[in-house]
Amino acid sequence: MIPTPYGGRLVERVLSGPEQERRGSEASQLPLLRPGEDAIYDAEKIGTGAYSPLEGFAGSAELEGILGRSRLTNGLPWTIPILLAPGGRENAAIVDGLRPSDEVAIADLQGRPFAVVKVEEIFPIDRKAIAQSVYGTTDPSHPNVADLAELGDRAISGPVTLLRRLELPAAKFEHTPREAREIFARHGWKSVAAYQARNPPHTAHEYIQRLTLEREDVDALFVQPVVGKLKKGDYRPDVILRAYAAFVDHYYRPDRVLLGSLSITMRYAGPKAALFYAIVRRNYGCSHYIVGRDQAGVGTFYDPYACHRIFDEFDVGVVPLRYRETFHCGVCGGMVSDKVCPHPPDRRISTSQTSIRAKLLEGAPLPPEIIRPEVARVLSGGDVINR
Repeated sequence: MIPTPYGGRLVERVLSGPEQERRGSEASQLPLLRPGEDAIYDAEKIGTGAYSPLEGFAGSAELEGILGRSRLTNGLPWTIPILLAPGGRENAAIVDGLRPSDEVAIADLQGRPFAVVKVEEIFPIDRKAIAQSVYGTTDPSHPNVADLAELGDRAISGPVTLLRRLELPAAKFEHTPREAREIFARHGWKSVAAYQARNPPHTAHEYIQRLTLEREDVDALFVQPVVGKLKKGDYRPDVILRAYAAFVDHYYRPDRVLLGSLSITMRYAGPKAALFYAIVRRNYGCSHYIVGRDQAGVGTFYDPYACHRIFDEFDVGVVPLRYRETFHCGVCGGMVSDKVCPHPPDRRISTSQTSIRAKLLEGAPLPPEIIRPEVARVLSGGDVINR
């Protein structure tokens, strides 16, 4: 059966009708915070229920529990703190004037109010402690650690109310958890495996997706790339979605695969991010979650298979489907892993995104063994790298 939302209830805090109009008018009179992209995306995901059971931004006790025990104050496993700590002097001046029970508006990506927070607490944060606990490092070369430096010294906690949804480039694919669950139900899907991505698909991705679709306990696949804020050097979000749309349209049955998008800031937190993304996909209605090698890792910060082991430590109500690194073997004549392939590394064609991006920058052709032609055409169509 489609699993219940994490915590048992889908949080939905999006206004509509007369209440939306009334609160929208009131919000125009509130102080307006202009946080970074991270908090803007997170506010929407709180409001639509993607982060259930969260109803708002974390307070000091919640943050302490996440950093110290990887759990919310209610005891549920949770690994990524969702904070509102806007940096900059203008934001700091607004925070100075806030008190518990006040309301403050949050600006969207265009600078217009789209959400309201009812302030419960204003408290100092330790950015180094957050970096060390969540990302396992204080090294500023880690993209999320670098982002933490842009936060303010204080965070605001409190429930979020969305006046409206964000206007997103990926709106066509940006299902809410309720919408995804309704699509699953219309298809009659009772067990759906989620696939987390931040890159266009290559044949190693396709291989583990197809292995998943062959399972008797999986009705369908929900491919949901993160297409919000990505680090420099990753593919541009629009390129990722166009590549996946071309791939899904040409190679998968529409009655078994759904393409969505997840507009949030990518957390490159290795195992802690893998667990967080599994929780989010449970809220979208997924019963299974695909975990590949070094999921949500960056550079050499994480053990490539720590993202597998964390699911032995924490039960978040989804079935982890763990796959080892796969590659194209010229002798085997297809995609394999080291669990079955006996041939030496020099007979393999790497599916590393670093090597693929290097070929794109050089203008070199992409090997057909690892990139479908429809995807290659998207990737060869100009400036595709996030700069």
